[in-house]
Amino acid sequence: MKTPALSIAHITSEYAPLAKVGGLADMVASLAAEQVRRGHRVTVVLPGYEGHREVPGWVWRSIGAADLPWGMGVERAEFDLLLPTGPEAPAPQGLRVLRVSHAGERRFFQRSGIYNDPVSGEGYPDNGERYLFFCRAALEGLRQLGGRYQIVHAHDHQAGWIPCFLRTHEAGSETFAGAASVFTIHNLGYQGLQDPWVLALAGFGREHFYPGGPFEFWGRVNFMKVGLLFADMISTVSPRYAEEIRSSDEFGFGLEGVLERRQLDLRGILNGIDDAYWDPARDRWLSHPYDRANMAGKWKNRTALLTECGFPPQPDWPVVGMVSRLVDQKGFDLIEAAAAELQKLEARFVVLGSGQARYQDLFTRLVSESPERFSFRTGFDERFAHAIEAGADLFLMPSRYEPCGLNQMYSLRYGTVPVVRATGGLADTVEDFDPATRAGTGFVFQNYESADMVAALRRAFTVYRQPHLWGQLRANGMSRDFSWRRSAEGYDRLYVEALARVGAGRMKTLETVKSAG
Repeated sequence: MKTPALSIAHITSEYAPLAKVGGLADMVASLAAEQVRRGHRVTVVLPGYEGHREVPGWVWRSIGAADLPWGMGVERAEFDLLLPTGPEAPAPQGLRVLRVSHAGERRFFQRSGIYNDPVSGEGYPDNGERYLFFCRAALEGLRQLGGRYQIVHAHDHQAGWIPCFLRTHEAGSETFAGAASVFTIHNLGYQGLQDPWVLALAGFGREHFYPGGPFEFWGRVNFMKVGLLFADMISTVSPRYAEEIRSSDEFGFGLEGVLERRQLDLRGILNGIDDAYWDPARDRWLSHPYDRANMAGKWKNRTALLTECGFPPQPDWPVVGMVSRLVDQKGFDLIEAAAAELQKLEARFVVLGSGQARYQDLFTRLVSESPERFSFRTGFDERFAHAIEAGADLFLMPSRYEPCGLNQMYSLRYGTVPVVRATGGLADTVEDFDPATRAGTGFVFQNYESADMVAALRRAFTVYRQPHLWGQLRANGMSRDFSWRRSAEGYDRLYVEALARVGAGRMKTLETVKSAG
């Protein structure tokens, strides 16, 4: 049954292409666009980072300003409305972006980085204040924009105060009368831990800070916990991750008890991918388009990738691609532990990414010691990322944990076979290949051990050398549907459920959250 048109506000710290650090930006942009296509009225609320006014295809206009309570004083917020108007803007007509800026002396968002200082690589020391201000200003901006909102959808800890403010400071507001809040966990490993004094900025006295209380987490204030406790419904970005984060501290990072308590309100909805942008038949970055019926372009892209990386076409070793942040979460400690073994494999590894110096140094060393096997490019390059997806034979994702993951879905669409660890969205999207039945879409290893990762790669190389099996395996993956249409249907159902709870008077309030203890 089709969901009636809803008025939806997404509150997010990232939105592609205006502000992007990771997958959060892509998820919100794709979901919002699909929701507009489904007939919903969608507004995205975003901090006013540097550079928004220069983005092609968007027009902006000021809609006002307001002084917001801020501890013992006030801070001034300014609001701009951005609308997509041209073909350069990868957003449908009808979608609105509300930009929230800070007009105070410190200019919370007019900086060269989003979360981190690009020079030091460290997070801004006032990130707690920045995103607390954003939450207060976002709701005021929506009020100034006008209209009423049925769903207020907050994303990750940067928007964690939104569900709380809806039921406290905004209680009785006509703009949000009858509104339901949804809070989506994109990565529980980042929780927004702050010192207790930020409570005053949020408008709460010290009497609200006590052990086990909604605002306390081991002596600090946890923005993620606030969102989890006050939201009417909670979602995360894959079914498996929804199970993992409430099952152990390995995935729950100390919040597994809160999530276990709210398990009846938690849903895992698998992210989709932009199947128009990530389509090997229409990919603007590729010189040789291809599809499942005609794979000749795949081989040509492979040859081009080898040439760009300085590899000779022979011997015909499998090409393993990686596009990733170089951090512990993504499993690079397994690659570090297996480095000597990887240098012996008859394979070529093409790696694109940046992150911890330890892992950047690792790949620099591997290229120096084994240039016939390793190619490494630091930073991020959109064209080269597409070249890897199209030109590689395999794509390696050995993550310690992975809330959803996108590259494994891109890889399946491009006929690039994923090798993944069975965690989070990787377990939900990649099925281990069985040569006997020819069923499956990739190679999956269970234990977080370097030996298990290498064994999975060896299994993949064995199948690679059997063209009849390899062709079937690639075809299996390319037939899978990971479009946002399916994901948006899941969010429609979640919204209807959240509204039903609010309509029945079962919304979260400060009193009910405290009593749940």
